[in-house]
Amino acid sequence: SIDEPSAETAVREVAEETGITVGSAEVPLANLRDWNLRNVYEIYPVWRHRYAPGVTHNTEHVFGLLVPRGTSVTLAPREHLQYQWLPFREAADRCFSPSNAEAILQLSRFT
Repeated sequence: SIDEPSAETAVREVAEETGITVGSAEVPLANLRDWNLRNVYEIYPVWRHRYAPGVTHNTEHVFGLLVPRGTSVTLAPREHLQYQWLPFREAADRCFSPSNAEAILQLSRFT
């Protein structure tokens, strides 16, 4: 929902896309950090069908989440094919999204 607070959206998206429950004993809500960063970008035409008619730009609200080693991940098959834990630089180099790559490179500032 457009009226959903960004922190609630982050918690929901993490659960939907990874199966990780933020606010659980394993991953406490305090592990979620709002970096107070926003990225506005144009949505590639190939992906616009996923948005409401006329929507051409998206705003990302950037959060970090400390996930303990060994936390179980269950990917949403319509969202992701696979995942891999990598060092910051290598993860950023493999990112398709420039804003995601930049967020990964900022991790050391916020952890």
